Amino acid sequence: MRKPIWFGPEERPLFGWLYVPESGEARGTVLLCPTLGIEAVTAKNAYRCLADRLVEAGFVTLRFDYDGTGDSAGQQGDPGRLEAWLSSIRAAVELLKNLNIGRTSVVGIRVGATLVAEALGSGPATVDDVVLWDPCATGRAFLREQSALWSFTLNEGAMPGPEDGSIQSPGLVFQKDTVSELSALGIANRSGPLATRVLLLMRSGRKGDQKTNERLAMTHTERVAIQGQENLIDVDPNSAVVPTETVELIVEWLSTTPGHSWPVDVGAIDRNRAIVGTSSSGVVIEETALLIGPTGLFGIVTSPSLTDEKDSAPHGPPADLRALPSSQLPTIVFFNPGLIDHVGPGRLWVELGRSWAKDGFRVVRFDLSGLGDSPVRGGGTPYMVYAPHASQDVRDALDDVLLDDPSNAILIGLCSGAYQAIEAGLAYNVRSICAINPELTLSPGVVVEDWAQSLTSHRRLMSLTRRLPSFAWWIINRTALKPPPPEVLVKVVDAGIDVFLIVGRVEADMLQRGEGWTMRKLFRAGGFRMDVSADLEHSLFDRYSSEHATTLLREYIDVRFGSNRPKLVEEDRSRL
Repeated sequence: MRKPIWFGPEERPLFGWLYVPESGEARGTVLLCPTLGIEAVTAKNAYRCLADRLVEAGFVTLRFDYDGTGDSAGQQGDPGRLEAWLSSIRAAVELLKNLNIGRTSVVGIRVGATLVAEALGSGPATVDDVVLWDPCATGRAFLREQSALWSFTLNEGAMPGPEDGSIQSPGLVFQKDTVSELSALGIANRSGPLATRVLLLMRSGRKGDQKTNERLAMTHTERVAIQGQENLIDVDPNSAVVPTETVELIVEWLSTTPGHSWPVDVGAIDRNRAIVGTSSSGVVIEETALLIGPTGLFGIVTSPSLTDEKDSAPHGPPADLRALPSSQLPTIVFFNPGLIDHVGPGRLWVELGRSWAKDGFRVVRFDLSGLGDSPVRGGGTPYMVYAPHASQDVRDALDDVLLDDPSNAILIGLCSGAYQAIEAGLAYNVRSICAINPELTLSPGVVVEDWAQSLTSHRRLMSLTRRLPSFAWWIINRTALKPPPPEVLVKVVDAGIDVFLIVGRVEADMLQRGEGWTMRKLFRAGGFRMDVSADLEHSLFDRYSSEHATTLLREYIDVRFGSNRPKLVEEDRSRL
């Protein structure tokens, strides 16, 4: 059994998933501390698998988001990030220790292990067992790797790096002060015992940092070489492979200590609603965890609170969406892109949603079945991006989310999420669709590996055939099994649905090649807008792309759906 919860300080609640054995008894508790940035995305499925195995082995398990990350309160750019992350770990440890269930254990992966060593290593041991999984010896080493990853993979040298002392990594910008604080962090900095037992999992062939080795050269530390870590961390999130042998090794090691089971009482922390912010005008922003439809799709609704009482967050199971208040302004629904879950690329959906909630909007973000934190639909396949059952997932979600009023909804998606938003928008005749880099050239039923390969092949074809004349592309499009993307958009616009496309140059070429007449028809019909940016990175993981998309989306929502706002300026069609 698992349940979404908020815990920690009322003014800065932390979000997590609490796993409790079905028997209602447990032999101990385990805290899973994530890494940061793009690594947190690639490693998330591994932590989900580890949590599932630990609860099967009889452990109450908590995986959670640090302050200012994931679904927890706060923003990525807030000051004092390092102390906030360390305080998050301490609050999570305290939560588990207060359950009084046997041994308390902590697992940290990559820089999460470095944070664990700092949070727990400054005094007497406060936990029983610690697992350091492929740890970064120092925060400086982690930042150096993340900066290089951004430069040589996502960015490919096209965009200059920040010159203000901050560091751009895929999906996360480390501000100048955070860079300084994190650079000074190191496992060898503290001399106190981390725990009564320590398991150090190092990649096979790596000897590790000398100071770290000396720091951990203790009789209670066991060092084991592991395989497969490069296929979990050093890859695109859509290609990450869970190292099942390492997962089983951790479960087995934590299970070797003797002990009996204690009854589990989590009533005091069964919070499914939290105050996550307050606007400058005093509007309290509340978030509620949801289980949607018969499959139990996971989602979160963000909205202005009915009360200003900060201690009003109720306890209990995830709420029924129909019992929650709706806004008179449109409901905004975010769709997850690929394996990026409901928080969006670089947490963009979270920060946009909370910003719009301050203006009175009701915002819902959820995971399709088999993706993110939603369970697999019966008979379905996990990690399938364009799944055949995705349309049913969307219907289940929107039937609840839109509260019988689809005409007052705005659907927003990126990549495969944009595809789902367009398909759902047409089926429900919603008010508006915002599609960012939509992939409209693939068919449903594509698993992650096939999707990535098909997308790469299609883009390679685009580069090889870039010089083909428009009429040749018109013929290619008309002989394809699926209608060309612009014709899909024509159907949407003809249905009276407002469409706003935000695309990079490559995506614009894929969309428009050979379809000049259809694109002109779209613009003449009205209700269609398109912004093309040559430097827009497809997944929005770099700062420029994220900020560019944020500016456009906020302008569009504020002007198109806000009250007493000037009309949106017509886009310059010469850019197309």
